[in-house]
Amino acid sequence: MITRPEPRHPGRLLGSKWTSRDAALPYCHWVITAIVDGEAVLTSVLAPTTTVREPWRALRERPRWQPGWR
Repeated sequence: MITRPEPRHPGRLLGSKWTSRDAALPYCHWVITAIVDGEAVLTSVLAPTTTVREPWRALRERPRWQPGWR
């Protein structure tokens, strides 16, 4: 298993892929399309009009977010 480092700089997150483990979100595969005011704008892969804004440091919470698509 490849371990990936936790996000440390928001500029490096653009274009990265994430899997949501949060049942409250309608989709599980997301791509970071922008960083605005310290928040990552995640766009759903299956529904590109669906976006979520999360603080970029919240992506460190492994129970909610996992790097890559699983």
